[in-house]
Amino acid sequence: MAEQIKIDSNSHNIWIVAVAAAAIVFHAIFTVLAGPSQLTFLSGGSDAPAYSLLASNLLHHRGFAYAGQPTALRPPGYPLFLAAMKLIFGRWWILATRWLQFLICIATAWLCGRAAKVLFDDLAADVAFVIALLMPTQIFASVQILSECVATFWVALFLFCLVREMRLPAAKNEIGMGVSAGVATMIRFNSAALPLIGALAIFRRPGKRRWIAYTGVLVIPLILVTPWLIRNMMVFHHQVFFSTQSGVNAVQGVLTPEGRTQFGDTQRLRHAVGWVLSDVETNDPSRLALPSEAVLNKECWKVVPGLWEGRTWGTLPLLGKKLSDFWLSTDQVFDTSGLSRNSRLIRLAGVEMYWIALVLAIFGWILLRRRWPAAGNILLAYAVIYTTLHLPLVMSTRIRFPLMDPLVASLAAGVISTVFRERLSLPASCRHSEGGKT
Repeated sequence: MAEQIKIDSNSHNIWIVAVAAAAIVFHAIFTVLAGPSQLTFLSGGSDAPAYSLLASNLLHHRGFAYAGQPTALRPPGYPLFLAAMKLIFGRWWILATRWLQFLICIATAWLCGRAAKVLFDDLAADVAFVIALLMPTQIFASVQILSECVATFWVALFLFCLVREMRLPAAKNEIGMGVSAGVATMIRFNSAALPLIGALAIFRRPGKRRWIAYTGVLVIPLILVTPWLIRNMMVFHHQVFFSTQSGVNAVQGVLTPEGRTQFGDTQRLRHAVGWVLSDVETNDPSRLALPSEAVLNKECWKVVPGLWEGRTWGTLPLLGKKLSDFWLSTDQVFDTSGLSRNSRLIRLAGVEMYWIALVLAIFGWILLRRRWPAAGNILLAYAVIYTTLHLPLVMSTRIRFPLMDPLVASLAAGVISTVFRERLSLPASCRHSEGGKT
């Protein structure tokens, strides 16, 4: 990527290639260790069985449902992906899914590099690629039968199109933002705010051109999501529009804010609403003893205000914990009592690596803000908006990293690239310019 770098470029290019190759090999080893048929790996509990069951129900013509009861607890994208993997690869579908997600992680890292190139320069592109490969969350997600790996790819594509649109407006960027936002929303519900970020980026565009851009950024996602919305309105008899996950998520946001079931969490949830997700996400006949998800969702929302009122002075510590879990991954340090000692140590090491990347990203944003204020402001708005939207809900590492880690990798690369250029006295021509200032 950094073809214009001349002074001592070969030595650090060799280092970048070596580290990238080592990271890819480590990813591959991790994938092998996960095994060909084990549904979960290094996890004390997982949503993988729920995704797998939905995929099987789809394949066996039981609908997007549990025990014949329609569900909208999870978006359809990842279960459809798993259903395709089961159909194509049969008994080897878990192994095939892990290896495909391994390739998706590499593609995500490449997109982070392309975004860093637009934000900073060619060298930053190489560095961002390496950082993204080394992000512990990416390594962990690639072997999990969970939606995070695939969702991260689409968010990274959205961010790449976003920064490229701010650099040099073009229809392909707006279409890219629209398609990636729509697909990401069908994989993880919280991606539904992405079109709003895209709309902010083009808000100051001159009249007619702005409205054309809005078509790509806002209308395309709506078109992609509309079949899901229509399906919900039909099967839930106009009681559900987008999701039935919001109510239980809001309850968990007060009682179990990290979103993982630790000792005593199940009892707290049952005491509050009378059920937990495992009671609903099953084909067992016991599911029929509960009402529809539309009713369950409404009942959850009814108890949420009382749960917050009951905390009184405990509200600020709760919000502090949420922010800490979300941005500092402290849930991976303190809320892992159900895991083995080795698993806890692995997670702690991963958190420490993330902290280094986060610190670099903060300095990278400061550097970007000085050079390109508009981009700095939009990316800050992206982080603030998504953080604020999640405050009433579950906040954890798993919620954060599909949304934020591609951005962290791209921004962190800017600092390292700048240090390299200054130490090697690289000429200004090494900096990438795509139709505007850097």
